[in-house]
Amino acid sequence: MHITFLDRFEARPGRILQWTPSEISTGSTYPVPPTSNQQLHLAGNRGDTTWLAATFDVPGPIDTDALRASFEEWTSRHDALSCSFSQAEEADESSALFVDVADVVDLRLREETVADARTPEQVRELLGERLDRWCNPFAFPAYFLGAITREDQSTVICGFDHAICDGWSMSIAITEISTLYREYTRADRNPIASDLLPEPGSFLNYCFRESATADPEPGDHRIAGWRSFLRACGGDTPHFPVDLGLPAGTMSPQGTDTRMLLDADEAELFDQNCADHRHSPFGAILASIGLATTQLTEKRDTRLLFPVHTRREPRHNHTFGWLVANAPMTVTSMDDLHSTARAVNLAFHEALSLSSVSSRQVLRSLGPEVSPTRRDIFSVSYADYRTMPGGSRPRESRPGDSQPAPINPQQLSRVSSADDVQFWFSRTHDGLAVRTRFPAPAAQAVFTFLGCVSEILSTP
Repeated sequence: MHITFLDRFEARPGRILQWTPSEISTGSTYPVPPTSNQQLHLAGNRGDTTWLAATFDVPGPIDTDALRASFEEWTSRHDALSCSFSQAEEADESSALFVDVADVVDLRLREETVADARTPEQVRELLGERLDRWCNPFAFPAYFLGAITREDQSTVICGFDHAICDGWSMSIAITEISTLYREYTRADRNPIASDLLPEPGSFLNYCFRESATADPEPGDHRIAGWRSFLRACGGDTPHFPVDLGLPAGTMSPQGTDTRMLLDADEAELFDQNCADHRHSPFGAILASIGLATTQLTEKRDTRLLFPVHTRREPRHNHTFGWLVANAPMTVTSMDDLHSTARAVNLAFHEALSLSSVSSRQVLRSLGPEVSPTRRDIFSVSYADYRTMPGGSRPRESRPGDSQPAPINPQQLSRVSSADDVQFWFSRTHDGLAVRTRFPAPAAQAVFTFLGCVSEILSTP
C-alpha cells in the first residue's frame, strides 16, 4: 500500500469512467445522531469535502460489466455507504445534524465516460473534480466509483467523504472490490460475496453504541487527564513544535511530501532492534519526533495527538466506516532513541485510556478552558498495513497465488489548505514511509525536521 496525495498520484493517461446510481430510493433518518468524529467533521465543513480514495490496477482494459457488478455487490455490503447527512432547518435545535440512510437493496449503477485524459496532469485534474463533486457528505451517494481504462493495464478508483470512512476502510475497499472483480471476470460470472468475503460489521450499529455511551462525569480521571494535557499546551490544542512562520488563524495552501525512511531490509532490522530494546516501532517513531524537536528547539517535551482505531471487537475488522479516536501524548526526550521510546511505551496505557473520551466530549466538558488558535492539530499517525484486511503483500502477484494481491494499491488524500502539520507513518512489506501535510510556506522547516527524524530512525 502506497500512501500519498492526489497531487503526487502517478496517474497514467487513459479513459476515465464513472458509475453512479440510476435511481435513488427515498431513505429514512437514523434514530441516533452522527458520531463525535462526524459531528466535528461536518460542523467544520466549509463547502469542501475531505475525502479519502483508494486505487489498484487490473490487467488489460476494464471489463465494465464485471466492475459494475462488483461495485453494486460491494456497496450493498457496507451500511456506511448508504449514509449521508442533513442539517436541521432551525439553527437552535438541539441536534443540528442527522444521519440519512438510503435504501440501497436494489441499487443499480449506470456507466458514464467522463473524458479521455491525455496527460497525468489531466488525470489528476479530472479525478480531483469528480472526487470533490461526488464525495459530498450532505448528498447521497457520498462517494465516487470509477476507473481509468487502458489497453495494457487499468486502474480502479473509489473515493469517499471522510465522514463515512477511515484509512483502514481503504484497505477493506481495495481487498474486497479487487476480489469481487477478479471473480466477476471469470467465465461463470456468478460469485457469491458471502462465500468470497468475510462478514462485514455494521457501522450504524457501532454509531448506535457510541451514542448510548454516557458523557463522563466532571470528576472523571480521563477529563482530568485531558485538562492537564491541554493546559500544558497553553489552553490550546497541540501544535507543531517548530515555528512555521505562519500567524495563528492564518490558513495557507497545503504542501505535501512523501518519502521512504527505511527500505524493506532496513525496516526488518529496525523492528528487531525495537524488540531487542523492549519497545514498539511506533514508540520509536514518536521518540524520534521528540528527539528531533529537542535537536532543533532545545524543548524537552513534545505534545501531540495520535489517532487510534476503535476496532476492538473482531466483528469490526471488516467494518467500513470511521472508527477512530484520538489520544494525547507528551514525548519527553531522554538520552537516546531507545530510552525515549521505552518512556513513550509506558505512557501509552494512560493515553489510550484518555482516548475513550471523544474529542467532542472533551471540548464540551472543558468549555472555555480550551481555545484553539489554529484549525489544524499536530498529529502523528502510524499504520502497519501488514495487519490490515488483505495485508501488505508484494505489489505484484506471483504465479500460482490462490488469492493474488491487488496490483499497486494506493491510498490518496485531497490537497486543500493547512495551518499545521500532520505525519502519517506507514509500515508495509516495502519498508517504513511517511506522508506529510503542512502549510506550503513552511516547507523548509518541515523538511529539516523530517531530515532529523530520518537520521534518528536510521541510526542503530
